[in-house]
Amino acid sequence: MSATFALTAEQRAAFDRGGVLRLPGFYPLADIEEMAAALWSDLGRRFGACRDQPETWKVVSPAQFQALKGSGAFKALGSPELFDLADALLGKGTWDAPRVWGFPLVTFPTAAPTLTRPPWHLDIGGEALSPLPILRVFTFLEPAPANGGGTLMVAGSHLLAIDIERAHGTPVRSAYVRDRLKADHPYFARLLSRRSEELRKLMEVEAEAGGHFVRLEEMTGAPGDVIVMHPAILHGTAHNALGRPRMMLTEWIRRKVAAEAAAGAEAAKLPLTPAKAGA
Repeated sequence: MSATFALTAEQRAAFDRGGVLRLPGFYPLADIEEMAAALWSDLGRRFGACRDQPETWKVVSPAQFQALKGSGAFKALGSPELFDLADALLGKGTWDAPRVWGFPLVTFPTAAPTLTRPPWHLDIGGEALSPLPILRVFTFLEPAPANGGGTLMVAGSHLLAIDIERAHGTPVRSAYVRDRLKADHPYFARLLSRRSEELRKLMEVEAEAGGHFVRLEEMTGAPGDVIVMHPAILHGTAHNALGRPRMMLTEWIRRKVAAEAAAGAEAAKLPLTPAKAGA
């Protein structure tokens, strides 16, 4: 009998309010270890990076995982529980499953940040934000404690993006929302101007902006944990200052209309989700 997942009213309310949903232990550890082993094998083959040999971690942010993804190494992400979650948040029959599952996000530790500032962005590209067009799902393959390179995200910022879209009268893009947030709200002006090493001062500090409460958070978790993020959450890459790599998988589950728009954007060679691989 297939496993099932039931979203609680409290979880739905938390997602609506903050745009972020944390689900501990969502995937079985056996599946996580199999996917992690496949990723480490690829890193070893292409970059010489060995799991228990930090001296071999020479590439800070390895990329080009298309062949590994295409091999079906991460197919366990497409579980009955995840389908139940997508049904609960997008609506049954309204979304399309990815043809191939999982995109790795790997950040090896460095003594100092490699980016002066995070590349702050939203995972939107001109599609309407209501109803919810996309689920961004992050799955932990390795432990990710605080300060370990987990994606930075501003909980509650999706509500401001929805307000901006409503005032604009038509769907908006990531850069437009980011610029409006910076121009209209002192909190975001400070956040977006801060250097990477200064951001910990703002972590978990709640602030008010445009009638909504926002808070800078970090993606932390254990292997098998999942974080679901609203596509209009402002987020960016973080510095990994610890002794282990940040190792996660991410996926975009799109409402059918958004999926059709994504296919059209790909055909026209237009970016639909700017910087999506850099989260």
